[in-house]
Formats: sequence, C-alpha cells, structure tokens
Amino acid sequence: MDIQQITTDGRALAESLMLDSCMASRPGPNVTDPITGAVTPSLTPVYSGACKVQGATAQAANPEAGGHAYVIESLQLHFPVSSQLRIDDIATITASTMDPDLVGSKFRLVELARGTFRTADRWNVELVVK
Repeated sequence: MDIQQITTDGRALAESLMLDSCMASRPGPNVTDPITGAVTPSLTPVYSGACKVQGATAQAANPEAGGHAYVIESLQLHFPVSSQLRIDDIATITASTMDPDLVGSKFRLVELARGTFRTADRWNVELVVK
C-alpha cells in the first residue's frame, strides 16, 4: 500500500467535489473613501478557483445578547491542498452550480485543519454579514 499515492488519489477525488468557485482576498491597510469617509481594509486577491461550502457539524445555538437572538452556523470552506490561504482572508463565492443561493456569500477564514495526509484545505469559516 503506497500511502502517498492514496493521498494523491484522495486529493483528486476531493477536488472533483469542489463544484463551487470563489475568489479569496487578503485584507491589507485601511483605506478611506474620499466621498463617504468610510474606512475599510484594502483587499488583495490571493486565490481564484475551486472550492466547496460544507456544513461542519450539526449544532443548533440561538444565543441572545442585548435583546437580540443570533443563529450560529458551523460552516467550512474546502480548497485544494496548499492553496496558500491564511487566517482572516475573505472568500467570496462567485459560482455554485448546486446551490445558486451561495453566490455572493462572503466568509472569513478562521481556522485550518492541518495534517500530513489531508485531502483538502478545510477551513472553519465565519459568514461575513454587512
């Protein structure tokens, strides 16, 4: 049994399931809009290609704070191994053949599951809502 070949085959299979497309950008220095005065981080594109949105675990939570109830979703974004993404990068779904409602969704990458024999870069993410 050749574990390297098995891992390579697993990576190819994992990538074949990445039917969504996304663009990831890395936040940089803040910039000020000269018209509105709004301050936002600059964004540098760092990845464009295949990805997959995946529910991480089934967990229901409805915390309340300040009189407002929040719904928490536990989601992951999967990318090909060594996609060179980092914590705090922002990924935007640009196409999704299986779930068009995902298009335009933005996610902040918060935690990468690491390992020698992993078949994808599996990031825990937070939905960016503005």
